[in-house]
Amino acid sequence: MAAGARFEPDSDAGGPASSHELPLIVIEGTMPVIGQGHKPAKVVAGQLLNISSRVFCLTGGPLAVIVRWRHVDSSDGESLYMHTLGDRVWNGQIRIEKPGLHVFCIDAWIDRYAGLCLALERAMQRGESPEGLIEDALSQILQTLEFCDVERQQPLIELYQQLAILVGHEQIALLMDESTQVQMRDVQQRTCLVLSPEYPLYVTH
Repeated sequence: MAAGARFEPDSDAGGPASSHELPLIVIEGTMPVIGQGHKPAKVVAGQLLNISSRVFCLTGGPLAVIVRWRHVDSSDGESLYMHTLGDRVWNGQIRIEKPGLHVFCIDAWIDRYAGLCLALERAMQRGESPEGLIEDALSQILQTLEFCDVERQQPLIELYQQLAILVGHEQIALLMDESTQVQMRDVQQRTCLVLSPEYPLYVTH
């Protein structure tokens, strides 16, 4: 875990049982950061700002990574999912309209559903039976339904009902579809959530 990053042990009730089982998620090299975060980076209001960070898990498992930002006088803020080309460097472009001092940070967690899809893809490539993984994916959708808010339940119910009437490759294709993975990423619990320190940004006119 990167220096200054912190682990949120209660981020997933079904997560690791002890500190010896925690995944090693590293967040480092976050930019723009000046003086190790002791001085604010200057940003022009309304202009796109690229946020980048090296984020990876030493113990395996696909990650979901977001950048969060807020004005220092507010506890509410905004967030954006970051993207990587597979080189451990994650990027996201944000736009801040309000002048003044803001802070941003990086959050990363294990994307359990993406991990299942990756295992399913590998099983198909090896010619192995995917039945157990399909059951795991369907079970994860049902488990997610139990704790997500009412507004997000209906799309998940519709997804599960659609999957229930499909078989074979059509069912697998929908389970692994990018839209399904995005939907699950947005509603599933954030397993082993790790947060970077907050870094300052000074937004000028």
